[in-house]
Amino acid sequence: MAVLNSDSGTALEAVQAAISELENDPATNAGYGSNLTRQGTVECDASIMDGQQGGFGAVAAVGGIANPIQAAYKMCKNGRELDMPAGLVPPMVLAGPDAKAWAAAQGVATIDNDQLTSPESAGKYCGYLQQLSNEDIRQDTVGAICIDAQGHCAAGVSSGGIALKIPGRVGEAAVYGAGCWAQDATLDTPGVACSVSGTGEQIMRSLITTKCMDAIVQHDDVQTALSETIKRSFLESPLLRMHMEPSMGMITLRFERSSSGDLRAEFWYAHVTDSMGIGYMSASSAKPTTFVSRKGRAESIRLSGKLVR
Repeated sequence: MAVLNSDSGTALEAVQAAISELENDPATNAGYGSNLTRQGTVECDASIMDGQQGGFGAVAAVGGIANPIQAAYKMCKNGRELDMPAGLVPPMVLAGPDAKAWAAAQGVATIDNDQLTSPESAGKYCGYLQQLSNEDIRQDTVGAICIDAQGHCAAGVSSGGIALKIPGRVGEAAVYGAGCWAQDATLDTPGVACSVSGTGEQIMRSLITTKCMDAIVQHDDVQTALSETIKRSFLESPLLRMHMEPSMGMITLRFERSSSGDLRAEFWYAHVTDSMGIGYMSASSAKPTTFVSRKGRAESIRLSGKLVR
């Protein structure tokens, strides 16, 4: 909110700032303190999308970047520079060591990869090796969505990936149309933004992110659009039959301007996991609202929303 309340703050900058804070906190599985690979290293995925121009930037399976979302942000910004020599096209995604080198050239802070390992993540790594089980393994991907005073939106996501992943594995947080989505409203359609967490392979296989966004663009009833799409295209998807436990959660915004020019924005969240941490705030709020949403025993999907503007 401090970014948005500044004279020149944009939704894209606010998303980058929010996710950077989350990456710096070892309680989350993003940036510092991320889950470790089978080789005991940190490899992060992150992406960010600009709803105003459709810009997108991502880094994948990258180590040694203090804040992966900042590298994704730089790539998204640089992607607007289409006047490149010899018809070259700016990248949307960079992976591995070359992504770190590119980030350093852009002024993003880089560090030794060992500095991304927290004492807590190192301790958990040893326990995971002994268990070789996914029970209670953190998958706390972090994300943020935002709409600014000009009506432009942005979305981002950052993740250290699943614990004990094979080095080089890329999850939904670095894949276009999987980890996040943002598109501004037009005269004919509402705007939408979302950030998605869960098991990346399930999210990517099902195309659930873009399917949900298409559904809430086309239908005014967000609750029905989300619940039916998640049930049909995720929980009942034939593409996910090989997966034992469904794992997906998302935060979303749907917004549009009335004929008088007033902005109406709805914040929604949905998850099929047992729980999901949620926080939101608007310019009229005295403080953020934060809570852990928990799915009831009889529920297959936990879904709720609020008019925030």
